Amino acid sequence: MASFSCKNLKIKQDMSSRTLPGNCVRHRFRAFRCWPFMLLMPFLAIGLGACQPDDPWQFNICRIALPGIEDEAPKIRLLTRFDEITDQTRITLHYQIILDNARTVPDKAPSPSAISSLPVHQMSCLFSHADKPNGPGTLIGIETSRFGPISPTHLSILNRFWLDRVGRQALDRYENPDQHGLTPDVPEVSRDLAYGLQLGINGLSRGAIYGLLALSFTLIYGLIGRINLAFGEIVMTAALSTVIGGLLLSSLAGWNLFLIVIGATAMAVFVGSGLSHLTWRNVFGQLGRKAAGGRAVIVASLGCVLFIQEFVRLVISARNFNLPPLWQYSFPVLRSDQFVVRMLGFDVLSIGMAVAVGGVLIWMMANTRFGRQWRAISQDRIAAGLCGISLQRIEQQSFVLAGFLCGITGAVMALRYGVINFHSGTLFGFKALVAAILGGIGQMRGAWLGGFVIGLTEAYWSGYFGGAYRDVAVFGLLAAILVLRPGGLLGVNDGKDSLFSPRAGQI
Repeated sequence: MASFSCKNLKIKQDMSSRTLPGNCVRHRFRAFRCWPFMLLMPFLAIGLGACQPDDPWQFNICRIALPGIEDEAPKIRLLTRFDEITDQTRITLHYQIILDNARTVPDKAPSPSAISSLPVHQMSCLFSHADKPNGPGTLIGIETSRFGPISPTHLSILNRFWLDRVGRQALDRYENPDQHGLTPDVPEVSRDLAYGLQLGINGLSRGAIYGLLALSFTLIYGLIGRINLAFGEIVMTAALSTVIGGLLLSSLAGWNLFLIVIGATAMAVFVGSGLSHLTWRNVFGQLGRKAAGGRAVIVASLGCVLFIQEFVRLVISARNFNLPPLWQYSFPVLRSDQFVVRMLGFDVLSIGMAVAVGGVLIWMMANTRFGRQWRAISQDRIAAGLCGISLQRIEQQSFVLAGFLCGITGAVMALRYGVINFHSGTLFGFKALVAAILGGIGQMRGAWLGGFVIGLTEAYWSGYFGGAYRDVAVFGLLAAILVLRPGGLLGVNDGKDSLFSPRAGQI
């Protein structure tokens, strides 16, 4: 078991010179020097949206319009893919017209030599800029290499009688309507492998969100040996503030993607940190000073859950809050025939945030005064207090940091799924707690591992067995793990070991 001494914390010199109180005041917030980096992480991730291609809606409109312009062509061979489009306001399609005399055998594909001799034509569809993010622009003009610009009358008839009424039937005029245009140029694998990989990506994305919240449970349990069940409701409140803040900013400044995400995320972080601080100041801090037992803390945390839920339901609203899709960027990874394995931009954001925040938290605990004092309290509260560490101050900062993590989790959850209500955090919080227990409560590595295990379990169970008993499978997995390994996958941090190092005897 790790031993604790004042020398390890570099406090002995401060005590001998009697400068500890002054240093504590002067360096009160030195522990949070890395907070700007943590704040920048979600904002830097949003910068990936600058390289985002638009939704294929406008490409499909142009693809459907082409047979309406080339109404006498027997078959059309499309040469342009969606991932080759760079300007969404002017989509240019290159194509060939396959005549009947180009076929060597009736109803068969033309020979390669016949195709190479066919002329290549082009058609450009002009669209107006979209008013909302990921919204389609309006078709305002068409230019062709064969017929030149079409007249406004022709465009109006095309919009009304062709695009709105024919739709999918127009794609039958193409040589291969299912593959041309939207099939990405990525490696092809078997269908079972592609389906399994897509479920795995979805599970990792959801598991990363569970892992972020599990870090909050781990941070507090590793310090005081108690579980705060209200973290799920703090995430719900932060997610709700993300939705409300995003809608408010859109009404004031328009649909500016960068501004909305930055402002809404900052609001979620502020609300999460503030609400977590209030729970410590009015509930957990008071109970700690009275040396309340674990059952009293559990009951108090359940009271916080009910209070936050009912406050949101009565003061704000009981209805669902919906945030319009802001960032629907996805890129193909693999495909199996027409099934394409895709990774959403928010999948990258959630997984990247879990790794980045965890890495910054490790650095913070290892290299800052707050981290050393946190580890000292985790190992021996009495000895840490005798060395001059303010137990209440470290607990307060730990709750604020846990609320910060809840704010990031709520922002990512709201931006990823877009629908929040007053009871969204209950089951989500319990699953994050299950993730922390599954990996080993009090172990940060266990929080990561448990979050990803829960996310993958949900994804694969829903994909292969349906979503009816998904939650039963998750809690059944917890029961099985606790039977086989009562301490979780990595063992329990019982408050006598460092949160970030293996337990004694397991090295």
